[in-house]
Amino acid sequence: MTNKVAKDNLNTLVITGSTGFVGERLALRAIELGYEVIGIDLKKSTNLRCAQFVVDLASESIANLIPRSAVVIHLASLSTDSLCRENPILAIDANLKATALVVSATQESNAEQLIFASSEWVYPENSELNEQVETDSLDLLDLNSLYAITKLVGESIVRTTSTKPYSLLRFGIVYGPRPTPGSAAESLALKVHNGEEIRVGSAMTSRRFIYIDDLIDAILKVADFGPVSADGTALNIAGPELISLEAVVSKVNQILGKSISVIDGGATPSIRNPLIDRAQVLIDWQPKTDFSTGILKCLKAMTVLVNNEQGK
Repeated sequence: MTNKVAKDNLNTLVITGSTGFVGERLALRAIELGYEVIGIDLKKSTNLRCAQFVVDLASESIANLIPRSAVVIHLASLSTDSLCRENPILAIDANLKATALVVSATQESNAEQLIFASSEWVYPENSELNEQVETDSLDLLDLNSLYAITKLVGESIVRTTSTKPYSLLRFGIVYGPRPTPGSAAESLALKVHNGEEIRVGSAMTSRRFIYIDDLIDAILKVADFGPVSADGTALNIAGPELISLEAVVSKVNQILGKSISVIDGGATPSIRNPLIDRAQVLIDWQPKTDFSTGILKCLKAMTVLVNNEQGK
């Protein structure tokens, strides 16, 4: 049973990172549903029919671009661990300085709410199956990823500096249809399709992969319901089941009628298992897409590109 009801009127959505995978899909869906959307990124998308502004969030204020009572959805970031490790100064600017400036702009413009895109990476990697919930005590010393650190500190920036209502959403690992893989699940699926050898550190490494459409549904629910917590506690937005890399390959084998095996490197498993019970209660949300259905859609999108390349 949800604690809130959705509003009848639709707020304007200001989406930072509007040309990224999540941002563009979110903007397209919001426009389709009748929201007024303003996109902000380092470039414009040719797929979006809405107001778009090119802004470096780490050095410019967007206060004048945010209508009064808008919902600001801050997705923009340097969004992979490898990019953050390669560019630590850029990671600090893009993920921390930019977040502080967006919080300030949200307040200056009198926006209704700020939604901050955090990540399941704020939870430590476990070698055993442990449930991870929003009220867990988190420590920077337990994190070995600069990306993870910027997300946890980003949450703290919002929590300690925002004077406007806000929601902190910890996204699971996102997967969805796109020409090239953007997650481990998609990469493994494409390898199975191509009959390639698959080597992983540990076949039991596991995640709650979340399908892109389910993630977007959750974000829009929060935009409609309003801030999800009065005490600043975050909200896990993850997939319906914990899936190991071995299980990913097994499911794709079943879909494609293949028998590709996984070569396990013997490393210690890395498991994150963020539970989504709180999202079910507070925003009446749960993921609708099972993994087999979602990964098949990914395969269709990726293999169209593969087949076109092979036909040249």
